Amino acid sequence: MNVTLSRRGDYVVRAAICLSRAFQEGKGCKIREVADQAAIPASFAPQVMADLVRSGLATSRAGRNGGYRLARDPADISVLEVIEAGEGEIHSDLCAMGEGPCYWENVCPLHESWREALHSFRKGLSGSTLASLAQRDRELEAGLIEAPADSHRHAHAGNGKH
Repeated sequence: MNVTLSRRGDYVVRAAICLSRAFQEGKGCKIREVADQAAIPASFAPQVMADLVRSGLATSRAGRNGGYRLARDPADISVLEVIEAGEGEIHSDLCAMGEGPCYWENVCPLHESWREALHSFRKGLSGSTLASLAQRDRELEAGLIEAPADSHRHAHAGNGKH
């Protein structure tokens, strides 16, 4: 089983980090800036930004001085909120061992463990903030901390993009 973000979820996290960095500088971002800085294809950037706006995490304003901004301080936005903006709610509709929902009269032996693991996963993501992601991104970019050997950042070394 591979627990990984979809491409859309990945792009939403990248865009949110970009907006977080701009928030700390007291400015907004044009969609081209987000696409360039976050290495998001320009054709997909409007959908990604719409996900952030629709979820209430970002605002958009048209016009020459317009652009995208975070709706709240990144220290008040959980990683769970950002991920769910792109992926939808993290949940399990089906039985972990079967094709249908677990019912109390026919509950599977994995039900309790699976429910607890999902709860812990969501709790872990909700306990981390967008501000902490942006800070870690800055530190990785500046070479202040070493990226783990199994990270994808090694595949992009030298181009400054994630």
